[in-house]
Amino acid sequence: MVAPVGRLSTGADGGLVLDGCWRFGSGSHRAAVMAMGCEPVDGRRTTVLVDRVRLEVAQPWDGPGLLATASHTLRARGVRVSPADVVDMTDVPTGRPVGIYADPDLFLANMPGVAIGLAERLLALLGPGPVPGAWQATYAEAAARNTLARRGLSGMLHSFDALARAGRLAQFSPALRQEFLLMLSAAYHVGLDAALMLAESCDSTDPEVRQQLGQARVDIATMRPHGAMRAARWVTAQPGARSTEGASR
Repeated sequence: MVAPVGRLSTGADGGLVLDGCWRFGSGSHRAAVMAMGCEPVDGRRTTVLVDRVRLEVAQPWDGPGLLATASHTLRARGVRVSPADVVDMTDVPTGRPVGIYADPDLFLANMPGVAIGLAERLLALLGPGPVPGAWQATYAEAAARNTLARRGLSGMLHSFDALARAGRLAQFSPALRQEFLLMLSAAYHVGLDAALMLAESCDSTDPEVRQQLGQARVDIATMRPHGAMRAARWVTAQPGARSTEGASR
């Protein structure tokens, strides 16, 4: 939870107090301590370590997978903090490269990566099968779709990264930005369709495989309506022109 949206201040008694609202608290139900990013204090990048039980769930996220992973919005309301739990992160390298990750919209590339990664995990788990037949055909089609999604996305990312590193990305906006967002959505849905083909076409008597298939189905059901990848609305600039809304599956 390193997003710097919290606020560390001094209470009436001189002690430190933490307030804030952090989204995407995935896995927080299993955590003992959360590292909560705060606005800079005296120009220093600051993170506060907080006992998980002292943070409240401000917004339970709908969807079985999100509920299961507690990917909720977490809030701190006047939580007392020990100075020993305030960590100065200013001199800690972020590990973030200079290229595409410097652009917040391009950072959305992690969304199709989740769907593509899920499909790749199922491909590795299930295998094509030794005998030609319906399953082998399904497996081959899912593998082809996922490869198409991965290579299309990675190719565009490499191109955009080269432009970003050369300081030339802004001059191509908004046309390339729109194309990029379309590629994100397409790769997301193609990867998710590949995962869906595999999960719906296969079962197993192996308890571990069945458990992983069941979890994959929950993940797929959770990701399908994800707001970040819903179809966008495009409106033409000409007066009286018809607007077109994409259809999401």
